[in-house]
Amino acid sequence: MSKEIRTPVMNKTAPLPPMRPEGAPPDGQGRNDEETYLYEAAGIRERHGTIPLWLALVAIGLLAWGVYYMIRYW
Repeated sequence: MSKEIRTPVMNKTAPLPPMRPEGAPPDGQGRNDEETYLYEAAGIRERHGTIPLWLALVAIGLLAWGVYYMIRYW
């Protein structure tokens, strides 16, 4: 008595287009700190940036609260 093994079927989707630096030479030479990346299929631009101070403070506050809660109520 043999059991049939079923494997999940993967949905085939079109591959994502490569992201390319906007304003950079096509061969990728010469990185610039101000360059942005464009996801051509979605039209989304990505650039290097900094984390806002308020967001960093929220993350630190949540971590501190988590440590306090774990120590206090463990």
